[in-house]
Amino acid sequence: MLELDLLLEKRALINGRIFELKETVRALGHSVDDKRREQLMDILEEVGAFSPRLTDAVKDALYSAFNENGHRQLPAIQVKELMEVRRFDFANFPNPLASVHSTLRRLFDQREIGSTMKGGVTLYFWNGPHYGARRGLANMLATDAEQRRRMDRKIRERIERRLRKSGLVVKP
Repeated sequence: MLELDLLLEKRALINGRIFELKETVRALGHSVDDKRREQLMDILEEVGAFSPRLTDAVKDALYSAFNENGHRQLPAIQVKELMEVRRFDFANFPNPLASVHSTLRRLFDQREIGSTMKGGVTLYFWNGPHYGARRGLANMLATDAEQRRRMDRKIRERIERRLRKSGLVVKP
């Protein structure tokens, strides 16, 4: 677990440096000939293959918004700002905030995150386990256990409904 956490921290630093270099290459790309520019664009595309997806970046931002009192509740604009601080590349998104909003709503609908209303503003928060790295083994095991509990509850509720429909008594 410690090694995994260390590697994830190193990956975050590497991703940050890649982001900085991509911006430099984009800025300098206008001052080189067409052949060299094409080579640079090929490199940028290859580097882009390792960028996190929007959904993962949103989850990571909410997961990281954790303090000693538990999970912080954030409006969509702060989630986007946190993603920018974490160096998520919004270059391919014409309206980044709208993309973050729709991703947050979808994740809430899928029960992967929580939300609440405060002063007419929807606030989002991580409602899953929080042990070290988000994709660490401890979190995956805790998530699997929670999914099993949810599935067991759904099966139990379905069976009880069918028993009630058939007229059989269901004991509490």
